Amino acid sequence: MGRKNNKETDTIKITNQEGLALATDPQPFDEGLAQLQEASDHLFDLAQEGSCQITAYHRDRVVFSVKIKLPIEGKIEDLISDLISKRQEVEAPPTTDESVDNEPAPETAPDLVSTDDTLAGDTTPKRTRNKPHRATVKRAKRMTVKLPSISLPKISHQLLKHLITVAALLILASGFLFGTKLAVDAYNAPPTYAALMKHGSYVEAGKLYPARRDEVRKKLTAQSNVKQLVKFQRSYPKAETAFDLAYLQHDWPQVIKTSSQVTLSQERQIKLAVAYVHTKQFDAAVLINEQLKSKTLSEVIALGYVRQKDFDKAQKINDDLKDSTINQAIEVGKKYAAGIDAFNKIANDPQQSAEKRQQAKETVKTFEHALSTLGESRSSNS
Repeated sequence: MGRKNNKETDTIKITNQEGLALATDPQPFDEGLAQLQEASDHLFDLAQEGSCQITAYHRDRVVFSVKIKLPIEGKIEDLISDLISKRQEVEAPPTTDESVDNEPAPETAPDLVSTDDTLAGDTTPKRTRNKPHRATVKRAKRMTVKLPSISLPKISHQLLKHLITVAALLILASGFLFGTKLAVDAYNAPPTYAALMKHGSYVEAGKLYPARRDEVRKKLTAQSNVKQLVKFQRSYPKAETAFDLAYLQHDWPQVIKTSSQVTLSQERQIKLAVAYVHTKQFDAAVLINEQLKSKTLSEVIALGYVRQKDFDKAQKINDDLKDSTINQAIEVGKKYAAGIDAFNKIANDPQQSAEKRQQAKETVKTFEHALSTLGESRSSNS
């Protein structure tokens, strides 16, 4: 704003602070503006709001006082300049060609100063004693903020009060419009990432904050939120999400298919091994578990071998686990397998009656189902 950093003549005071923590004592004008600018930028980064009263002084006289909302677009310095310009346009009287050199100036009204929250200030004119007009002009040139003095040699006191009232109304209107603009700007600001996540606007969060899409994916996967994860994957496709989504949907062939397209973390290796178990590829699951050494996964694989009637491999795994439940499952599985073989012979024996063969077939189906679901509760928890 082209100001001199004069601590004696140009100071600023920042009061009535909301959402701010700045010094409230008078300080050099430029330093105060710099602190306000820094506070505005900080509030913008945090997507928060604040407000304060700015009062500027020249030689301990109030030059102007205005309340502003933060953050603002642009620079604080430009905002103050604009406010001063608007005051000068409202308050400046028509210029005259009359020369006043070497003549005493008539009684004049000094600069109008706004000191309340709405830019409408105490505009009652104060008269000066018979001072030369030249001296008044000279002092005005030294002031950092120039507000024109008003010479009213032919205006009645009643008319002067009317003009001041009109000026105050104009200032009120400009302050209202400026405050409205700040409120509209704040309303139109994009919602924060936290607010979008809180309200379940996951796709919108991915659009406004692309760098945080992986956070959204991780949150939805941890919540097993299949519905929202499907929508997010449709808008922002990624192989890792396709893998996790297939696992949540129990689409075991798709889990195996997409495993070659992702980085297999330890968690995804476990998921892949489970998919192999459910597709009866137990040997592949064993190879993965040789590195993971997961006890739970070993139990699931052993039960898978039991359901396949591969009791020797199940026993080999349980030799290390020494799990009584799996040991019992092996014994029960062997009995089911033996029963299936026995009733299959009856069902296929032409010497048996049709009724017995049919009963044997039904018994085989029952035993096969029992064997295929043996230990199912443990497998479903993996």
